[in-house]
Amino acid sequence: MKRDGNKFRASVAACLSFCLAFSGITLPTAPTAEAAASSVVRIAESGPGAKKKINLGLNKAVVVDLPTDAHDILVADPLLADAITRTSRRIYLFGKMVGQTNIFVFGPNGEEIVSLEIAVERDVAGLEANLRRFIPDSDIKVEIVSDNVVLTGTVRTPLDSNKAVDLARAFLKGGEATTRSITVQGNNGDGDIFAEARQTSQIVNLLTIEGEDQVTLKVTVAEVSRQVLKQLGVNGSVSDGESGISYRNPANLGNTIGSFANAMIRGSIGGTAISTYINAMEQAGVMRTLAEPSLTAISGQEAKFYVGGEFRLAGIQEVSADQNGTTLEREVNDVEYGIRLNFKPVVLGAGRISLQIETDVSEPTYEGSVVTGNSSGSSGFGIPGNTFLGIRRREASTSVELPSGGSIVIAGLVQDNIRQALSGVPGASKIPILGTLFRSKDFQRNETELVIIATPYLVRPVARSALSRPDDNFSPANDLDSFFLGRVNRIYGRPEGQAPTGRYHGNVGFIYK
Repeated sequence: MKRDGNKFRASVAACLSFCLAFSGITLPTAPTAEAAASSVVRIAESGPGAKKKINLGLNKAVVVDLPTDAHDILVADPLLADAITRTSRRIYLFGKMVGQTNIFVFGPNGEEIVSLEIAVERDVAGLEANLRRFIPDSDIKVEIVSDNVVLTGTVRTPLDSNKAVDLARAFLKGGEATTRSITVQGNNGDGDIFAEARQTSQIVNLLTIEGEDQVTLKVTVAEVSRQVLKQLGVNGSVSDGESGISYRNPANLGNTIGSFANAMIRGSIGGTAISTYINAMEQAGVMRTLAEPSLTAISGQEAKFYVGGEFRLAGIQEVSADQNGTTLEREVNDVEYGIRLNFKPVVLGAGRISLQIETDVSEPTYEGSVVTGNSSGSSGFGIPGNTFLGIRRREASTSVELPSGGSIVIAGLVQDNIRQALSGVPGASKIPILGTLFRSKDFQRNETELVIIATPYLVRPVARSALSRPDDNFSPANDLDSFFLGRVNRIYGRPEGQAPTGRYHGNVGFIYK
């Protein structure tokens, strides 16, 4: 019964082998055979001039089989590689240091059998396995050139390229990437001291990014600021024609109402003239700021955008006198203002974008500047170009991760400043009711609301006809429309201009009246 079972199994195996051979399917060979074949080098040709190049891994061994018997072996540099024989036709080669050397094998009569060109290199099999493991969607090849790691092939994103470089750097700093060198050696070789830090290898990144992504970043800076200013001051004088007294309350938050009175009350009691000057003002203002810079850059590359100008501020002045006369030295500072946007996008994957953003919106302002009045009694004016002129600046710098088309508030500000000041004549300003005539009161309030929004988009180039310019369909008005109708320009009637698509309610386009 057992014999019949063996015959049955043999029949089934024969039928299965016939079916596989007939269908063209071959069974895979054992992986151990390939490993054994890769570690054994067989020399087929021998004789004077016969050469064989062997790449030997660092701290690895290779078996060399010779066609004839060897009687003498010469190693050019024993520090780089070593050769050991167990039989006359088999040599064991060991890689000790990174470098190149050669080995000569001679026969019994001194004839040359073969010349082996040995190149001891780092074994990159472990690095290639780690690259396939941690970056599965890439096709990366690793080569060693003069003990430097060269990465070639393709990756999907710049982040994968950075990962490959990081893995190669970790490979160079330890493990099999360390080539030992003897710094101190004993007489019998038993006191060798090895130094692990010998040389610094480099990583050459020649990876190609498949379809480099381009990112457009749109930053919106929106701000609304409201200011309220109230001032009330009473100044007076009493005189009898020959002698008298007068007082003037100082301005607390800036002499915005001017040097002269807005109203005056004058009267006399007998020969004494009494005059009262009233300075009163109430001012309210609102400011709206909207800046929307947009910039496009390739993933992994930095882009910069700036539009604005600069003005000069007077700085330190120094006067020096000598025998040749007086010399005036003046320092002038150039101050920039405008809209600035710097950002560096990195596409991490499908729908994920990492951004490093720096945005800055600034403009000249007269807040806190010197304000003076004039002879006409109108409101004061600032002195442009002096050291009191300031810059109003809003800036933000951060790193965020967003999907394409997603928005995030990277900065915000709600500010409410209230300032009140009261001044007057000492003693007299404290009198109830009548003390109002001897004091001045200022009130100032500033409210600011600011928000900065960032929105990245993954973009692709499009046809030129799909893009529009700000001056599309712009047509200047003729003389008749300009003089008699007061029109500056309009879009209708231009032959090369196309009518806007869609349905609109109201005026559309460049129409100014």
